[in-house]
Amino acid sequence: MNRNGWIILGLAAWALLAAGCSQQAPGRTRVLGAVGYESAFAAAREVMSQYYSIESADVDAGVIKARPSTISAKNERLLGGSPARQVAEMHLWREGKLIFARAQVKVQRQGSAVYHQMRPVGENYDSVPNETPAELDAATTPEQNEAWQTAGYDHSVEQKMLTDLYKSLHPVAPEK
Repeated sequence: MNRNGWIILGLAAWALLAAGCSQQAPGRTRVLGAVGYESAFAAAREVMSQYYSIESADVDAGVIKARPSTISAKNERLLGGSPARQVAEMHLWREGKLIFARAQVKVQRQGSAVYHQMRPVGENYDSVPNETPAELDAATTPEQNEAWQTAGYDHSVEQKMLTDLYKSLHPVAPEK
């Protein structure tokens, strides 16, 4: 292989590596600094409660989960005016002396009605019904049949929560 072939091969390998390294967990991450884990977790819980109602907070796992929050969202082509909500989580962890926080705010749309309307016609291969009512949603409540699909992430709220968290752990001294 000539010199140009090696260069092209090297660039292609580098591009593949760079593309593979860019795969991150959804959400935003921020370094909180060398602060105490317990105080960072308490501050994260307080900040999160300013935006959402807290569903659970597990200090050992470092996870704070919010209850789903209804939002108004623009109509979409397929889903039309289907209900929308935000589901938020915050994860805290320690690496060495530093504490990190990742906020994730999913924007979800309710899609069960669309799913049922667009269900493939030929699911049953014969004319004899072979599904029980429980398998067809009849034995469940409408709330249990809700199918929420993640449509995206609200990065601005994620960033605001992380900024508020950082500021609560690193207050600026008032000017004299």
